Amino acid sequence: MSSASPYAELPYAELLAHLALGGLVVLPNARAARTLRSAFDRFKAEEAQRDLGPSAWEPARALSWQQFTTGLFNDLVLAGVEPRVLLNEAQEHQLWRETIAAAQPDALSSTDSLADLAHSAWQLASAYNATQRLSSTANTADTRTFAAWAADFAARCGKSQLLSLAQLDSALLTHLQNGSLHAPANLHLAAFDDPTPSHSALLEALHTNGTQITQHAFEHSVTTQPASIIAPTERDELFLTARWIRNYLEQHRDHTRSIAVLVPSLDDDRAQIDLTFREVLAPELESIHADLSSAPWEFSTGAPLASLPLIQCILELAHFAKAPLSLDRISALLLSPFLGAASDRNLAAHFDAAVLRRSTLLRPELDLTAFLALADIKTNVALLPAWLRNFQLQVSRAGKLESTRSFAEWAEFVRSLTDAVNWPGERVLTATEFEATRAWDSVLDLLSTLDFAGRRVSLTTFLESLDRQARATNFSGPSTHAPVQVMGIEDAAGSAFDAVLFLRATDANWPRSPKPNPLLSWHLQQQLNMPGASSAASTANARSFTQHLLARSGVTLFFSAAEDANGHLRPSTLLSELEIPSITPDDLVSTSPPTEPILTEDFNDAAPLPAPPANTRGGSRVLKLQAACGFLAFAELRLQSYELSPRSPGFDALESGNFLHKVLQRFWNSVQTQENLRNKSLADRRRLLTECIDASFAVHQSLVTDWDAAYLTLQKQRLNNLLERWLELELERSPFTVSATEQDAHIEVGPLTLRVRMDRIDRVDLPDGDEGFVFIDYKTSYASNPKNWESLRPDDPQLPLYALTTAPDELQALTFAKIRAGQQAEWIGYQSTPGLLPIKTVSDLPQRVDAWRDTLTQLANAFYSGDAAVSPKDFAQNCKNCAQRLVCRLNIETLNTGLDEEDDGAADE
Repeated sequence: MSSASPYAELPYAELLAHLALGGLVVLPNARAARTLRSAFDRFKAEEAQRDLGPSAWEPARALSWQQFTTGLFNDLVLAGVEPRVLLNEAQEHQLWRETIAAAQPDALSSTDSLADLAHSAWQLASAYNATQRLSSTANTADTRTFAAWAADFAARCGKSQLLSLAQLDSALLTHLQNGSLHAPANLHLAAFDDPTPSHSALLEALHTNGTQITQHAFEHSVTTQPASIIAPTERDELFLTARWIRNYLEQHRDHTRSIAVLVPSLDDDRAQIDLTFREVLAPELESIHADLSSAPWEFSTGAPLASLPLIQCILELAHFAKAPLSLDRISALLLSPFLGAASDRNLAAHFDAAVLRRSTLLRPELDLTAFLALADIKTNVALLPAWLRNFQLQVSRAGKLESTRSFAEWAEFVRSLTDAVNWPGERVLTATEFEATRAWDSVLDLLSTLDFAGRRVSLTTFLESLDRQARATNFSGPSTHAPVQVMGIEDAAGSAFDAVLFLRATDANWPRSPKPNPLLSWHLQQQLNMPGASSAASTANARSFTQHLLARSGVTLFFSAAEDANGHLRPSTLLSELEIPSITPDDLVSTSPPTEPILTEDFNDAAPLPAPPANTRGGSRVLKLQAACGFLAFAELRLQSYELSPRSPGFDALESGNFLHKVLQRFWNSVQTQENLRNKSLADRRRLLTECIDASFAVHQSLVTDWDAAYLTLQKQRLNNLLERWLELELERSPFTVSATEQDAHIEVGPLTLRVRMDRIDRVDLPDGDEGFVFIDYKTSYASNPKNWESLRPDDPQLPLYALTTAPDELQALTFAKIRAGQQAEWIGYQSTPGLLPIKTVSDLPQRVDAWRDTLTQLANAFYSGDAAVSPKDFAQNCKNCAQRLVCRLNIETLNTGLDEEDDGAADE
C-alpha cells in the first residue's frame, strides 16, 4: 500500500483501505468490529473536512464472526432453502429449561442455573465438533445426564425446525457441501489468532468453494519494551495506573491515542476503578450529577442491564404489582427520579421520611395493598404521589394477576405499568439512560418471542424470566470514543492500542485457573484441547494471547500488587517466562511537582444568629444536644438537619420503651396507690396487667397477618413477664400514691420554655407528717445512670430539668426505674429522706437542684444565643455515629474508640 494512503500510520491501515473500497472484513468479536467501523467513520469524516472525499459514505462492512455467519444464514432463509428458525438467546435458554425440567422435575438445583450450565457445555461441544461424541465419551453420572439432555434438546430442535446458534457453523458447512450456499468471492479476516475447530472447518469449506481468504495479523508500527510494576497494595496499583495515564495523555495532547486498561475480573473492580479515575484523571467530574460523556475513560465491557438504577427501578415496580417488597426497596421507589412527575418528588420524599420511616411495621416487607392501607391510615391517600395512584389503578385494571397468560401479554402488562408511572421520568435522560430504555424494550420484545412454544405462564414465572434476561443482557451504552477503554481481557482480542495497561497481573489471575466443564468428559476436553481442560492448555492460551497483545500495543505495562486483604501476592509467572523486566513505581511515574498552596479568603461570619422561638420544640433534648456539641444542637434543632429514622421491622428500643410507658400509665391510673396494689390478689393483678397490655397494643391490630400476630403475642408475653417482676419491686418501697403519669409540663429555663412529658410523679408521706414528691423516669437500658446528670455538660439532663419544676423541699427523690429482667431491675438515683426508695445514695436535693439550674440555664443561653461551635464533649460518644459529620467536617482521625450509648424509652416532645 502506498505511503500516501491516509491510513498508512495505523496498525489496521490495510483493513480501512479495504473497507473504503466496499470490502468485507470479519473480526473475532463485536467490540473489535465496532471499533473498526468507528475508526473508518472518523477517517472518512476527516477526509470530508479536507475536501478529499464525499460528505456521505456507505457504512463499513466490518462484522464480527457471529454477525457474518448469521447474515449467511438469513440469506438462506430468504432464498427458501433453510426452513429452520435460528433460536435467540432467550428462546434457547427456555428450550434447555424445558428439556431439563422434563428429565428432572424434582432437581435440587435451580432449573435456570442448570439450563445455563447445559447451554455452555453445548456451545463448547459444538465449537469443537464434539456433539456426536457426547454419549460415547460419557463416563460419569453428570456427563451421562448431559448426554441425555443434549439428545433430547437436539430432538426437540429437529421436531420444531429450530437451530441452536452454537450449531450455526455446522449448518452453514452442510449448506456449502450441498451447494445451496454460495460462498463469497473474498473474505478478509482480522486477528483471528485462535479460531475454534468449527470456525476452521467452515473457513476451509469456504476456501474449497472458491472464497479467497486473506488473513490480517496486524501489528503496532512502534512498540517499546514492556514492563512489570508491583505496587504495595491494590489501591496503590489503581492510583499508579491512573497517574501514568494522566501523564501519557498530557504528553500526547496533539494526537488521538487509544489506551486499553485490561482487568481480569472487571465486575469486582469496576466501581473502584471509576472512583480512582475520577479523582486522578477528571476531578471536575467528582459530583454524582456530573455528565460523564466528557470523561477521558469509558467501560467498553458492558455491565448487566439489570445493574442500571433506571432498570432496577422498573424491575422492582413490576414485582410490586404482584409480590411484597422490603421496606428499603419501597423507599427506593418513592425516591426514584425515574418515576412520576418532578412536582411529586418532594411529596414522595416527605411520605418516605415522615410516614413510612416513622411507622411501626411488624413485617420486613409490604405488598401493594398493605402499603396503600398504611398510607390511608397515616395520611390522606390523595397526598400520595400521582404515579402511585396511577400504578394501583393500572394493576386493578389488569384483572386477576394469578391467571396464566402468554409472554407477549405479560410484556404488554409491564409496558402499561411503565406508562402509568411515567417511567423514565420527566428529566432529560443522558445518552446512556436513553439507550438503556431501548435495551429494556428489546428485552421485553425478546421475552415475547418465547411464545414460540405456545406456553402460557404465570406473572411470577414471567417476572423470573424478565429478571434473568435483564441480568443476562450485557449493556455498554453508546460509546463516547474516550481515549481510555476499560475492558475485560477477552474483549481486547482483535484490537490494537497505543498502550495496554494489564491490571491485577498476578499468578492467581493470569493464566486463568483451569476450569473444565463438569458436563463434558474430562478426557474429551483434554483430547480436543478445549479451554480450561488443563493447566498446560490455560498457560498456552494465556501465553499466545499475551504475545499477540505485545505485538499490537505500542506500550504494554503489567501491574500487580504486593499484597491484598488476604495476604501476599505474586506477579504472573508468564511475565518472567516472556522475559518482561520489572521496574519500580518511581521509575514509571516521576514524582509530581509540589502543588501550589490554595489561597484562602478570610470571611467575617461573626454576625449574631437570629434567636430561636422561645417555645422551642425538643424538650430536654435541646439541652442534651447543646451539652454534647453546640454545632450538633444548632444543626438538628435550628437547621432541621437530622438523620432519617432507621427502618427495620418490629419494635426498636424506643418503641418497646413507649409500650412500657403506655402499659404502666394505664395500670397506675387504675390502681392509684401502693396499698391498692398490695390488696389485689395475684390473679387480679395479672388480669389487670394483661388488660392494660392488650389495650396498649390494640393500635397494631388493623393490619395483622399470622406473622404479625405471632410477633405481637411474643412481645406481649415479654412485657408481661418484665412488669410482673417489676410490680414486686414496687411493693418493696415505702407507701406512695401515684399523683400523675405521662404529664405534660412547660419548664422555663433561661430564655427558653421547654415542653416536657414526665413519666410519673409519686406523692409520699414523710416522717414529719409532710408530703413530698418522687419523680420517676422509666428506663429499660443498662447504661442509664445518675452520673449522667452531673458536670457542666451533662449527658442526660432530663430528670434534672424536671427537678426545676418543684418548690424547695418538695422534691424528695429523683430516680430511674430501671425495668429490666432479673437482677438488673433496680431503683437508681438520689433521695433526700432515707427509706423512701431502696436507694443507697442520700443527697441534699435542693442544693443539687440549684446547681442543675445554673448548669441548664447556661446551656439554654448558649443555644439561644446561637453558640454553634464544633466542640464535642467526647469523641467516642458524640462523634462516632453522628449524622452531622459531613457538615461539621471534623477530622475523623481524631476520634477515640468507645462504646455506643443505648437510648431507649419515651422522649420529650
